[in-house]
Amino acid sequence: MQVDDILGRLEKIRKSGQGWIARCPAHDDSHPSLSIKFTESGRFLAFCHAGCTFEEILQALGLRKIAIIGYSEHVHVSREGPTMEQIEAQKKAIRLWKNSKSARLDHPYLIRKKIQPHHARQIGESLVIPMQDARGDLWNLQFIHPDGSKRFLMEGRTTSLFTVLGEPSEVGRIFISEGFATGATIHELTSKTVFVAFSDTNLPPVGHIVRRVFPRADIVIAADADPGGESYSERAAREINGSVAYARRA
Repeated sequence: MQVDDILGRLEKIRKSGQGWIARCPAHDDSHPSLSIKFTESGRFLAFCHAGCTFEEILQALGLRKIAIIGYSEHVHVSREGPTMEQIEAQKKAIRLWKNSKSARLDHPYLIRKKIQPHHARQIGESLVIPMQDARGDLWNLQFIHPDGSKRFLMEGRTTSLFTVLGEPSEVGRIFISEGFATGATIHELTSKTVFVAFSDTNLPPVGHIVRRVFPRADIVIAADADPGGESYSERAAREINGSVAYARRA
């Protein structure tokens, strides 16, 4: 099935980033709530922000049994998608983020790390960092407590999520850091854009996203100088043709 055939089955469709937004065919959608995308491998991904399942979307589009594999011109319908737990965590993240307040400049973690809050916010005593996907959708939050301990929303998505410090450009240097403090320090010292991956295991997937969007950029992985950081940063650098710089833990 052609990509245009699937797009032709949707109403009120408009381009959004690397995908489209349209009315969800699985419910009475007065305000377009369906995000769709066709991956480089030709898979069709769909997510309804009103809560319709991927199966319901496929059924409404008449695509349940489609399995045509192709690239660019043809589509393979994938059953990949967020779990119900991840969807619930996303709803909670959006609600908490909307109710959060600007981070205080005298937060103990910011003072200890000697960094600015940038777009971090605060709930109670915890800093709150937004975790977005490549489309810009908020999926999870990282909470940084005054003692430096960190946590995410339980059962929330983390893979391939990041936060961005600065405005990326098509050319020039872009950094990818493991943590927010390292990323903030790099951005403040160099004025370069930094993608914060939140963990060493997330360096490769975030690296692939950055390379795909900025194919001509000079990408530097700023990883922690520990076994995990070294392993995953070197793997990411090999896979995306980037380089590695190790950050000493403060």
